[in-house]
Amino acid sequence: MRLASLTLLAGALIATLATPAATLGAQPTRQASGDAASVAATVRALFAASERNDMVALDSLYAGDSLTIFEGAGVNRGWADYRDHHLAPELKEMKNLRYQPADLEVHVEGGIAWVLFRYALKADVNGRAADVFGRGTAILERRGTRWVVRHMQTGGRARRPTDPA
Repeated sequence: MRLASLTLLAGALIATLATPAATLGAQPTRQASGDAASVAATVRALFAASERNDMVALDSLYAGDSLTIFEGAGVNRGWADYRDHHLAPELKEMKNLRYQPADLEVHVEGGIAWVLFRYALKADVNGRAADVFGRGTAILERRGTRWVVRHMQTGGRARRPTDPA
């Protein structure tokens, strides 16, 4: 299973170098453009559901037991592990959460998509204001007519004056 996943990821990365991005402003083909828009909508929905602390919505956006999350140096395997040991406790500590993706660069190759993005996170955490700027990569898999997040890696830091708004 892991070898197949690595092979799939390697193929996706090679395709990234060989083909241009399916950006939301471009019109490469009707199908690719529709897929790119659906993938971007899934990523935006993921951020919005996190912002609302909506575990039911997140359950439908993540790939269940197939999910892996890399955040900083941490690793979570499977939605239940991520939800119970990372995301839910973290969201519980945050008040007035604003979690927004930006500059989504969407690539679609058959039933696999990957998205490069920036994000901003602002919240009150244990009485202190957090203002984070970060970057991430999401790998999505088509399941029937919808896309689910199979892997996500994010890294962020305190916002600096030179960071984009």
